[in-house]
Amino acid sequence: MKRHCTILGILAGMLMLATSCNHSRKFTQTYYSDNEKTILSIRDRFNRIYDQHPFSLELKDKYLQRIGLEIITDSIKYIYAFNLNEPYLTDTLRRYGFDINAMGDLIIDMQRAHCTWITNLDYYEKYEKKELLFLSVRHQALESFMKPEKYFTMALFNEEQPVDEKNRLLDKEGLSQFRKIHGKVYRSINKRAFYAVTDMYR
Repeated sequence: MKRHCTILGILAGMLMLATSCNHSRKFTQTYYSDNEKTILSIRDRFNRIYDQHPFSLELKDKYLQRIGLEIITDSIKYIYAFNLNEPYLTDTLRRYGFDINAMGDLIIDMQRAHCTWITNLDYYEKYEKKELLFLSVRHQALESFMKPEKYFTMALFNEEQPVDEKNRLLDKEGLSQFRKIHGKVYRSINKRAFYAVTDMYR
């Protein structure tokens, strides 16, 4: 009886995993096609602002009205939290020389796409430092079938990347190895955009 229950438990777990994978693939296809224009706008806006002053940006709550701002200098990282309607947000952006209107447009795009976190990540190819844009999404469509809460994370590269027969991201310098991001294997949306469903948003 105990062995029978164990087998049933394993089968139930496998069914839940398969269902979750099917839902995540469907979510990926629908989400990206519905939001591609906004995602590319987020990428372009972020890169323009980042080139002037490195930073990371978080929308901290489910209502996307409270932000976390990490401002990166040569010697230290400053971390701030604001409500969007606080004057301190504008004052802080002005103090560090950010384009206030451009940052406002970026936040609006992030709200549209349910994007909760955006940053640049370093990686290396043949000892050459490169960057990818990393962003995460909290979406009610994920909440309906992913428990506990999961995040849809994307890695956007500036160049086309190699994949295996299952569309998993590979390391260019070792095509038999996966290029993992935060320990996760990423799959292709297209040749420059990759995704994973993760427990953490950053």
